[in-house]
Amino acid sequence: MSNYIKCFIGIILLISLTGCPEEFPENDSAIELINNSDEDIIWCGYDHLIISDTSQLNGSFPWREVENDKIVKSASYSYEFYSGNMKDLLNDGWLQFYFLNYDSVATIPWERIRDENIILKKVYFETWEDLEACNFTITYP
Repeated sequence: MSNYIKCFIGIILLISLTGCPEEFPENDSAIELINNSDEDIIWCGYDHLIISDTSQLNGSFPWREVENDKIVKSASYSYEFYSGNMKDLLNDGWLQFYFLNYDSVATIPWERIRDENIILKKVYFETWEDLEACNFTITYP
């Protein structure tokens, strides 16, 4: 019986020492989105998509909660990310950000915004160096 207990303890120790899952890396970088205008804006970001304008976007809204993506006038938002994942993403595709007027999003149907390309600004990054060149900061206007 003692051999079974020793074997059981040995298996438990082996599993606990070698079978522990790896911790996910924490966010270690951020892009600062700055609204230097006198109007509230909405931001949305896309990755891995090569989109020339909003007319190629599908769906009702590119975001879930409009209020969560709102940047009030003269304020900023920090978009945090893990740099390793972002570097992989940029190696496979590119990253782009759209800025839209908050009042327009609240009053104009998304289909019209999409079809008529009613956006304030579009910024895209093709490489990690592009992000570094702007010091991880996107300013509107």
